[in-house]
This record gives sequence, C-alpha cells and structure tokens, in this order.
Amino acid sequence: MNTQQSLTIALMAILLYPFMAIAAPTHDKTGSEKPGSEKLEEVIVTASPHQKSAQEMAGSFNLIAGHELQREAASTLGDTLQNQVGVSSSSFGPGVGNPVIRGLGGKRVEILQNSSSVGDASDVSPDHAVASEALLADRIEILRGPATLRFGPGAIGGVVNVIDNRIHTSPFEGIEGALETRYASNGDASAVVGRVDAGYQSINLHLDGVSRSNNNVDIPISNGGNQDFIANSDAEADQFSTSLSWVNEGMVLGFSYGELDNNYGLPPTSQDPQEPAVRIDMQQSSYQGKLLLTGLGNFFGQLDIDLGYTDYQHRELEFEDAEVHIGSVIDSTSRELKAELTHDDYRGWKGAWGLQFSNRDFGSSGDESYLPPSETQRQGFYWLEETALPLGNLELGARYDQQEVTVIDIVAAKPIKHQTINLGGSWIVPLADTQRLSLVVSHSERAPAAEELLSHGVHVATDSYEVGNSELQKESANNLEVTWVYEGGADSRWSARLSAYHNQFSRFIYLQDSGLGFSPSLEQAGLTGLDACSADIADFENSAEQLDAAVNCFDYQQRDASFSGVELETSWMLSDTQSVELQGDLVRGRFNNGSNRDIPRLPPATVRASWIYENDNWRGSISLTGAAAQTRAGLNQSTTAGYSRLDASLSYQLDNWSMFFKGQNLTDRTIRNATSFLRNVAPEAGRNLTVGVRYRF
Repeated sequence: MNTQQSLTIALMAILLYPFMAIAAPTHDKTGSEKPGSEKLEEVIVTASPHQKSAQEMAGSFNLIAGHELQREAASTLGDTLQNQVGVSSSSFGPGVGNPVIRGLGGKRVEILQNSSSVGDASDVSPDHAVASEALLADRIEILRGPATLRFGPGAIGGVVNVIDNRIHTSPFEGIEGALETRYASNGDASAVVGRVDAGYQSINLHLDGVSRSNNNVDIPISNGGNQDFIANSDAEADQFSTSLSWVNEGMVLGFSYGELDNNYGLPPTSQDPQEPAVRIDMQQSSYQGKLLLTGLGNFFGQLDIDLGYTDYQHRELEFEDAEVHIGSVIDSTSRELKAELTHDDYRGWKGAWGLQFSNRDFGSSGDESYLPPSETQRQGFYWLEETALPLGNLELGARYDQQEVTVIDIVAAKPIKHQTINLGGSWIVPLADTQRLSLVVSHSERAPAAEELLSHGVHVATDSYEVGNSELQKESANNLEVTWVYEGGADSRWSARLSAYHNQFSRFIYLQDSGLGFSPSLEQAGLTGLDACSADIADFENSAEQLDAAVNCFDYQQRDASFSGVELETSWMLSDTQSVELQGDLVRGRFNNGSNRDIPRLPPATVRASWIYENDNWRGSISLTGAAAQTRAGLNQSTTAGYSRLDASLSYQLDNWSMFFKGQNLTDRTIRNATSFLRNVAPEAGRNLTVGVRYRF
C-alpha cells in the first residue's frame, strides 16, 4: 500500500467514524461523562484568566492528568504526549523528545512550567531536551486558539503547560505526599519520584524530586543493521524543587527554587565508527515568584504577577580515544516578568489585560560553537475579552510585541528589531443540549529567533553545518479552525470531538537541507556560509570518503506555506465496564510555490484504536496505533515506512496506593519517526515493559 492510499484510508476512517457508532466511554478527553455518573467540570487553567471548564472551550485542546498522566509519563515531554491527538514527538535519540503540534514545533510551540517560560534551550536545536520533568507534573495542558496570546507571540502550534502546583494558591492544612517507583525493561530504566506538601494556617511548604536513569535503549534487530541497541543512548537525570507560599484571604505570596541535572547521550548521526560520541551535560537553576491579589473590587477581579529567573547551561562533550573534549558550552540566562489584571462583568463583558517582559542572554563558546553570544529582549502587551451572546459565547484577543536581538561580541553591532501583532477570536455556538460548534480565527506573527538569524558553523552534536540569515523577516499566519463536539445526554453512550484547521503562512521560516557537504578546504580559502559547502569531489581533496563523511549543510530560508489537517476523538460505552475509543489525526504541509513543495519533517497520518475495561479498582486497556508511510519527506530528506504499534496497560487502585503495568510496542516493530533528524540511524525504542507503584499519604 503506498502513502497516498494510506493517507486516503486514514482520512476516510477519521471522517466516517462518527457515523459508524463504534466508539468509547464517556467522561474522556472530549469532556463527556459516563451514564449515571456525576458530571465533572474539569477546569482548563491555561485557557483563560477566568478558568474555563472543558465545556466552555473553543477549538481543540488536550488535558492529561491523574492516573492517565501516571501511565503516560515518560523521560521526555514529547514521549509523554505522543498519544494525544494532533501531537507527536520530535526525537533526537531517546534522551530528547520535544512536542510537535499539528506539524509545528520549536519556536511555534510555547513550553511552560506553571504558566511561565521553562527557560531552556530546547527551541534552539533538536538535540536539546526540554528542562521539565513530566514525572513531577500534576497535569499537562495543550492549548490552541486565542488564549495562547497570554503566553507569548507566535505560538501558532500551541502552548504546552506543565503544571505541578509547587506554589500553592489555595489554603492547605496538614501534611500529604506521594512516593512512586517504576522500572522499565528496555534499557533497564528506573525512576523514583517523591512529593510532600505541608500546610499550617497560612503557610504552605512544597518539596518534590525525581531521580531516573537508563542504559542504552534496545531496538528491533530488523532496523537494517546488526546492532540491537542504540549506542550512546544512556541517560541519567535528577531534579528537585522546593517552595514556600503564604496564602491568605485575598492574597497569595510565593517563591520556588528548582535544580535540574540531566546527562544524556546523543546517538551517532551516521554509521561511521570513527565518529566521536557526544553527550549533553545540562544543569538548570530556576527561581519563580508569585504575587496574586484577589477580590480587588466591583470591577477588577485579580492581579497576578509572576517573576522568573533561569540560569541554564549545557556542555556538549565529545568522547574520542578515551579522551573527553568540550566541543561547545551554552550559557543562557532568562528573566521574565508577567502581570495580568482581570476585570469582572462590565456590560456583559469580562476580560484581562497583560504585560510581559523578558530578557535572554545567550552565550556560546568552544571550538564547535556555531552561535555567537546574543541578547534577546521582548516586551509585549495583550488584551482578552469575552461575552455571552444569544447565539453563543464570543472571545476576542489582541497582542502587540517588540523584539530586539543584539550580537554581544561585535562592537557597535546594530540590533535586529521586529514588531509583531497577534489577533484572535473564537465563537462557540450550542447546536442543541448535546452538541456545540466552535469557530476559531486568528492572525499570528512571529519574529525570527536568534539562532535563525545568527547561526554560522559546524554543530557537531547534530552533524550539521548551519547557516542563519540576518535578513529574515517576521513570519505570519492566518489560521482557521472549526470544531464540532457531541457530548450526549445523561443516558448517552457516545461522545466525539472533530476538528478541521487551515494555517496559511507568509514567509514561513524553516531549516533546509541543502544537499551539500561542508568543505574545510573551501573554508580555509576564505569562503563562508553555503559558499563553503559543495557536492564536488574536487573540494574534498578528490576523496570520495571525505565527501561521503562531510557534514551536511543546512540554511534558514523563508517561503509561503500552508498547513491543513483534521483531528478526531470519539468514544462509545459498550457496557458499564467496557468501552472503545478511536482517535486520529493528519496534517498536510506544503510550500505554495517553487519546486519540491513538501515541507520537511512532518508527522504522518495516524489512527489509534483502544479497548478499555474499568471498574472501581481495576483498569486495563489494549491500543493499536497505525501510522501511514511518510513519502512527502521534503527536499533531501529520507522517507519513512508506515508502522503499527501495539500497547497495553493494567492498573489497580486503592485509596492510598496504586500500581500499574504498561507494555509498549509489544510486537517489537521497527518505527522510524518522520519528525526526527536521526530517523535513519536511531529508530524508536523496541518492546518495553514498565511496572510502577505509587503510595500516597
């Protein structure tokens, strides 16, 4: 079956499934509930300063919490979220997995920790991991639409908010906590997680920590080579945080401090046995402060001020001939101030105004440093309003930002300045007591980032020679999304959410594989940028071996482009204890003109079907995920074959403790990730069995 047929079948399955009535339980990700159960108004914290329930949300969103998060939590954020509809993981070996939403990642997806920037370097390069531990999270929210304006400009893909509630914002008395340990067979991975919360009168204390490690990750022997593991894929990480908060009527004052140490290996980027092993040694210290004032009067609702300071460093270590060489060092210091003031009902409208200031000092040094030191300053202001209309609920938002990027080590360097405007609106229309339709329209603008403007040189960790473009203009996108939700009545066994979207980009910024190799000879002759790259054997001392081993050249370019896609989540109760679910998504991205119009590194169409058994104490599931082949891989990019993956889980829960068992890729299939730069040399993990136990007190 070719890719065109696979995509067609996947699209037909997604579009026709709601009318086939083969689905699963209520109270699932669509916000529905089981017949006869008490309806739970799940609040989506990220969605609005006024806190919206799932039933008040326009467009598509994802929420993962509770026992589901315990089962899905993994060593990387991308792996934790990969089973959520519309979300995939951009892996760079097992140590790195960054979220990709609707085919968009990097700067177009805002990663937050408790609604503040995580402050790492994961958006700079695909080999940099997100500095956030899903194992410590209470919940993770993924949001698209106008509400993303609250968190920064240009989050066209969406916002991922990892919430651990380390700073308490509501009164808490007594002591409670949890301790969890888990072990996974693939790579002998283990993790220990602990958390304690204590409250006395108005004072609250929070402590948490996680320690995890794994050996080299096993892969199916059928991956095309003769090695059944990914070399240099072992990792270990430790993180802890503590916070103290004072919670009183009308006021919250809190401070938190966290430390993260993460050391992980990067798989070889080629089959060359002489290639040095590269490891990332990462440390991050983060400080957060919060001041929340509530009940400000008859008009103003609350004032929420968040301060953040992050000191991030990572070293790229090269191991060759029993010697360790520091290829490059990245130092990043981030400062952020966010202030949001809400107002209550005024002539039928309620809303919020917000200010956001951020400063990022980015330093890079070492023989393999490919980014000059730079400073990025941003100032932004946003305004959100919503009102109830006779035909539904209307929400409007606007944001204005200024960005200034300055190269630090160049005397009298002229700052690169951009201004962006983001606009958005959503309208939710009840079609009946059991259905609603929402329309989301937005205009998004994003200023080019420092690495897109300034990159220049060999990046050993990714085996690439990257060339930035200081003349890049801001990119913009006009976005449209339509979502239909069916929740059913008290006796209904069916629920569904179907979304279709289209993003039309102007001056889309992307990293293009030039198909050329970097020539040291041309660089020594004084050539730079793509002029130092060639496919002519004469530029490699007439050595075919040197040409084959040459580092690939990539450069940042801009072209008009469009992304279109569809997503489905649907479920059906078979009985009081059994249900089935189906979810699917596909995205198609193309440049609007020119040759080879396929946008590189997009995920394939995916369909996932699950059978679930659940009673008061037990929960079991079997899931089958099918992905189409990705033959539209983009210029100079390799295609990936389709695959099917079988997963299963079983958990048992009591009041104070729970245990779970999870099996992933049970048939040990070879899976190559279309969004990964290392798809050819580092397939996804083979069969993995995980067991975990959690005790609460």
